[in-house]
Amino acid sequence: MSTNSLRQRVPSLAESTCSFASESDEESTSTTQLTTIKSKQLERRRSSISEVANSTFLRKRLSRQSSLPWGHKRSTMIGISCFLFLLPIPCLFKSCCPFAALMLAVVTVSSFSSDYLYSGVESWSHLFDRAMAPIAFFSNIHAVYSLFGIMWVLPAIIAVKCHVMAMYHSKQNNYDKFVIFHSLWHATGAGLILLSFGVNGLRECLGE
Repeated sequence: MSTNSLRQRVPSLAESTCSFASESDEESTSTTQLTTIKSKQLERRRSSISEVANSTFLRKRLSRQSSLPWGHKRSTMIGISCFLFLLPIPCLFKSCCPFAALMLAVVTVSSFSSDYLYSGVESWSHLFDRAMAPIAFFSNIHAVYSLFGIMWVLPAIIAVKCHVMAMYHSKQNNYDKFVIFHSLWHATGAGLILLSFGVNGLRECLGE
């Protein structure tokens, strides 16, 4: 084998060094790209969390501002309807559902304060009512389901529909229809609980 052939087959030191440097550059570039991708993903997650925290819905839920566009305009019908939540309380207590009963008592106070006393004006009562209303609703859904089964929970859709319609008419600045549907939201919520007890009767506590 000639010396020239051997030289062609064996890479020179300079060629090996260049090849190693090229591979190192490629690895460095890949690492940089991977780091950049991870940084972008982290920024997107932080951005998503920030968007949720600053969302209009969340800010409204945590605000003292009233959602009503017409300002301080009380409705006697809505004010009276708030006290309908007191009616199912004895039945719930006698049927061993004290938390649901307590939440109805709490939401009576919060709704009367928010929907009547401070209707349309800034007040902490709006924040309190927005926090208590869902708890009262779902605790009573759970109580009715535990006592009487799923068939007596399904009619709650009627109450939710009234609530949705009330919000719709609020956004449409239709005061009269808002009053009707918001009052029905209270009346159907309490009425359906009373109806379930009226048809099925009270449930005795275990151990009594």
